[in-house]
Amino acid sequence: MVEKQRNIVEEIARDFLNTALELRYDICTCSQCKSDMLAFVLSRIPAQYATTEIGILYTIIEQTRVEKKVEIARAILGAIEAIGKNPHHTLKEDKAAAFKLLLNKIFEDRRLDFSQYREGFLKRRVALRMHMNKIDSYSNYLLLLIKNPEEYEKLFDVLCINISEFFRDPVVWQSLRQCLESLIQQKLELNDRHIRIWSAGCANGEEPYSVAILLKEILNYNAAQFSIEIYGTDIDKKCLKAADAAGYPKESLKNIDDQYLKRYFTASGKDFRVKEEVKNMVRLESRDLILDDFIEATDVILCRNVFIFLGRDLQEQLLTKFYKSLKTGGYLILGKVEMILGEAKEIFEEIDFKNRVFRKK
Repeated sequence: MVEKQRNIVEEIARDFLNTALELRYDICTCSQCKSDMLAFVLSRIPAQYATTEIGILYTIIEQTRVEKKVEIARAILGAIEAIGKNPHHTLKEDKAAAFKLLLNKIFEDRRLDFSQYREGFLKRRVALRMHMNKIDSYSNYLLLLIKNPEEYEKLFDVLCINISEFFRDPVVWQSLRQCLESLIQQKLELNDRHIRIWSAGCANGEEPYSVAILLKEILNYNAAQFSIEIYGTDIDKKCLKAADAAGYPKESLKNIDDQYLKRYFTASGKDFRVKEEVKNMVRLESRDLILDDFIEATDVILCRNVFIFLGRDLQEQLLTKFYKSLKTGGYLILGKVEMILGEAKEIFEEIDFKNRVFRKK
């Protein structure tokens, strides 16, 4: 019996394509478009035939998968661009317009403006909820939000990523400590006893409580001489509720040594709770960085890993807002992959570029 010959590149490409299209609701993924995209890929990668003899076939397929994966992935991206976004048939739905309507509906219902966030990020996160609900179009997901408003909370859980820990990126906190020590020295010389710090996008509260602990360590017995205000703000009210409870698992405290752990936390079952002397230093508020007013006369603003979800125009708007919020000489700390953009380069100076510490000119 003669064994059949199979184009194993076609099989591998089909698997890769199905995976690539699994959460793509922004392009057409109908059977015809999938077939056209597969043909597009195969027209750019030479066929490779093998017999259907099981043992040999499996080995060849796995070897080819490794050898051709980059080439196939590149061809699939080209196929999505050429066909998925420009199908050879009339679309039933204008996907771009439907996505815009979805964002408008979110704004109308919840006053949360995601329209200027990075579109790719938004679509990927919305796609997760669409997949969970077995919905294949933005318009149908919009209808789900209308019929079942409780879906909003689940959507915001995936849109607002709130992963943090105490003293996240310890080298950043070393740099911040130097800034605070300099700031406190200046205030002592000027007989200014007020310190105001804003943690913008504070998630579950680890960052503002870390600031409070750091200030207590720096000021030591002089803490009573200062009026200290630390604001922790976030758009996610569920996170703020967790921050107010102030209980954290051990993994959130991995950057805190045992001495600080005993001094500023109390054990509560498997978790650790921030002591009242630290908790009382922090004011938690629901605040939309885009729509709400800034906090006035701040000495330090921490806004770390928020800009990565925003488009450039919105980043520049927020930098202007932070500039107005800060006192002259006040410090701005961004996430380690974030930058000062556009005209904001003229109004902030670099203090520690590696750790993204800037100062208002």
